Amino acid sequence: MEYQKYFKYFSLLTISACLFYLLFTNHYVLILDSLRLPFTNQSTTKPLFSNITLTINQTNDSILELSPRKTEFQNRVSDYYPRLPIHIFNQNVSLIGNTSKLILLGNGFFGSRDWGIAVPGRSSTQKMTSLFCPFLSDRCDITTDLDRFTEADAVVYHMRDSIDQNRATQKRHPKQRFVFALWESPPHTPNLQSYNQFFNWTMTFRFDSHILTSYYSGNAYVHTSSPFYQTMLHENITRKLNLTTITKDHRPSDTILEKKKLGIAAALISNCGGSSKRIAFINELKRYIDVKIYGRCGLSCPSNTNCREFIAENYYFILSFENSLCQDYTTEKFFAALEHPIVPIVLGLTNYSYFIPSSGFIDTNQFSTMITLARHLNESRHNKEKYLSYFSWKKDYVWGLHNFFSPFCDLCLRLHLDSKPNVIDNIHKWWFDNTCQTAQVPP
Repeated sequence: MEYQKYFKYFSLLTISACLFYLLFTNHYVLILDSLRLPFTNQSTTKPLFSNITLTINQTNDSILELSPRKTEFQNRVSDYYPRLPIHIFNQNVSLIGNTSKLILLGNGFFGSRDWGIAVPGRSSTQKMTSLFCPFLSDRCDITTDLDRFTEADAVVYHMRDSIDQNRATQKRHPKQRFVFALWESPPHTPNLQSYNQFFNWTMTFRFDSHILTSYYSGNAYVHTSSPFYQTMLHENITRKLNLTTITKDHRPSDTILEKKKLGIAAALISNCGGSSKRIAFINELKRYIDVKIYGRCGLSCPSNTNCREFIAENYYFILSFENSLCQDYTTEKFFAALEHPIVPIVLGLTNYSYFIPSSGFIDTNQFSTMITLARHLNESRHNKEKYLSYFSWKKDYVWGLHNFFSPFCDLCLRLHLDSKPNVIDNIHKWWFDNTCQTAQVPP
């Protein structure tokens, strides 16, 4: 039985050698990674490109070397406002491989076949740069060529334009992602019952969408300490993009304040209807303070002027009221106002503190009666330090890096990093059931 003793010693020696090798090399990290269970954590924050190495190729200083290592896709909120799961702000792009994904626009956007981004003749670099993610220029392309349907990794359908469902069903392949894209609120959306088990991902303003297409993208503001901004600085230099940004005054001057003489608050409204009853709300508020309505539903702004700028110059508050009270529905009524020296008053069914600090806006939901809201506005207007405090959050933020369709950058990232199978069983129920409220005008 002597050979058993030697075999035992040999086995122990082999195991010890393996343990020594793993402990003193990096291979144990890869093994542990392979055993890690996938998860999604909405509350975990992690900066964009946390492990990225920006290596400049010696022969072409515009090339960004990316590690091919991949991991399970995760939703994370941004460390900076807006605190939303916008992945170009917080996803580790170093996990993307060297392959490129193809995004097909399956139909038009309110009749525009190329959506203004997949213009024929534009290279993928030009398309992704126009969306403010030049670091993805070699990782995705966007096309309108239906002859490439079977090549596409994702087919995006705008739900307000016609869709050829038969063609889509016949040509789709199992790994393809059909994307439900919509910017309108449910009251302005057609019936969706024929699309059950048709889509794989959602691309809407809802926070629980697979790709969040917030109206924020059209008037984006970025903190100068954010990894995204720092990366864009790098891209601007290495790719010679000539990008420019604009800073906004976080403490409006006395000169600006002295011009605000036309009234306390104003609104810019083109749709005089809407289930939010915003016109009725404003008429009730008029009983207590001076409020003006501009646009199709009210007064005309002076000719040759930007109406929102005109309101910001002459009033203390702008009524950023949505036409529908629906889950997370927040439009340019709010975001466009943030560029100007005026305080937004909001009416909507969303948590606006995800977008900017609660000290930067006034939420009508916080007031049980109209008279208490009016009193608060009067007090804030006459208290200079209080009024100026609404703008303090703008310190260290810049504007200018924005495109309404920048969420296609997030779609590109998700195509690379999310391989989990998914079919939306009942898109009609997800979109319509218990997502909107009937408005109640405070007394």
